[in-house]
Amino acid sequence: MLEKQDIQLIQEIVTASEERTQAKIDASENRVMAYIEAAVMPKFQILAEGHQNILDTLAPKSRVDALEDEVVFIKSVMKAMSQEIAELKKAQ
Repeated sequence: MLEKQDIQLIQEIVTASEERTQAKIDASENRVMAYIEAAVMPKFQILAEGHQNILDTLAPKSRVDALEDEVVFIKSVMKAMSQEIAELKKAQ
């Protein structure tokens, strides 16, 4: 049977082991966070800046829709004019 001193010693050893383990976990966590801040976050910032540049240069959807409508109209006018020209050539 274990004596009270033995139990207390085991508890101290377990507590010390838990503290060392927690310290290692904390150190690992700090290293990971430092890596993320140093290596990953700048890349995200560059990506975000590139994304913003793309958004800044894109035409607004309303403008694209208006241009599409204009293109459809111009195509129909061109088709009608091509037909008229073809008929005029036949008439000569």
